[in-house]
Amino acid sequence: MASDREVLVEPGEITALKQQVRNSARTSVFIDGEFAFGVHADLVVSEGLYVGQRLSESDLNTLLCGEKVLRGRSTALRYLAYAPRTEHQVRQRLAQEGVTKNELDDIITDLYELGYIDDRRYAVEYAVARFRNKGYGPDRILRELVEDGVSHDYVTEAITAAASSDMYIVSAKKLAEKFRDRVQGTLPERKKKLTAYLVRRGYEYTLSKELAHEVLNQR
Repeated sequence: MASDREVLVEPGEITALKQQVRNSARTSVFIDGEFAFGVHADLVVSEGLYVGQRLSESDLNTLLCGEKVLRGRSTALRYLAYAPRTEHQVRQRLAQEGVTKNELDDIITDLYELGYIDDRRYAVEYAVARFRNKGYGPDRILRELVEDGVSHDYVTEAITAAASSDMYIVSAKKLAEKFRDRVQGTLPERKKKLTAYLVRRGYEYTLSKELAHEVLNQR
């Protein structure tokens, strides 16, 4: 959707290019003696703007679209500065800011080339952290990564990279032993509760049921 600024800008001759006082990274573009719009200084250089240049409607659209892409990239970089994100998460965030699909594609491509987005690396680091810090099992790690928009191939690779099958089983047993004394009720009720707990933590139902039976029958 075109903004009010885009509708108001008319083709004409650039009569001045002035660095903005409040933001030296931006340049005010004057057309036919009147302020028309502001753009990032990088856009002035990349598009080769100069005083005396006549801007057609096509030129203006190119400039204003380029400005939106630069703003979207800046928003994405601020978003990525807080924590690693997936492509899906970045796309959602920028879509909320009104960035169009074509503009999004350009921004995402740049972010991949700059190394700011890497879904494969994100998946592995996420899986390792969730397993080591939370003791989460493969099912929960898979569910959370899929919700973050990571492809199934990367999710499978990440789950394998985080821990071996034996390590997941050891982790599940430790959780069962730790939670054992917190479940109340009859033995069947305790087994059911402990099984449900392990399933919520991301372990397969049959394994969870077997471990619940094992640890509760140790005492």
